Amino acid sequence: MRKTAILVALLLAATPVLAPAQAIGVQAAGVNTSGTNVTLTTTSETSIISSGAVTLPRANGIVVVIAWAQLTTGAATTTVTPRIRQGTATTGTLVGEANAVTIGAAAGSTEVFTIFVSEERSNVANVQYNLTLQQAAATGNGTALQAGILVLIL
Repeated sequence: MRKTAILVALLLAATPVLAPAQAIGVQAAGVNTSGTNVTLTTTSETSIISSGAVTLPRANGIVVVIAWAQLTTGAATTTVTPRIRQGTATTGTLVGEANAVTIGAAAGSTEVFTIFVSEERSNVANVQYNLTLQQAAATGNGTALQAGILVLIL
């Protein structure tokens, strides 16, 4: 429950204030959290957590995805690239950008990685997204210790 509250607080802090005529309400939402460890094999892109299917209540909508993961990096890791992809696999269409983040502590330390993206979707019954992480220069495996993903349909 606390993880969900953190994700909602992040969303509210990042949402611009709109005039009443422009206000957009949340039409549907999906959330998933996990405390199950996920191994990142050296430099392979790895799916950490998926949202589950969220039904679009209309023919089209704006989808907002917020995700985070706590990662213990592998030996020699220099950067980590978080990505949001459509579907449940690392082969899904990339949403937004894939920007490498330089780790803030020595390789083998635990850090938090967060990503916030949005896209317009139309002519689909439901949407599903997953958070992936990829280490660079790693000679050892990393471990995602916990993760969360929030999908909002506006």
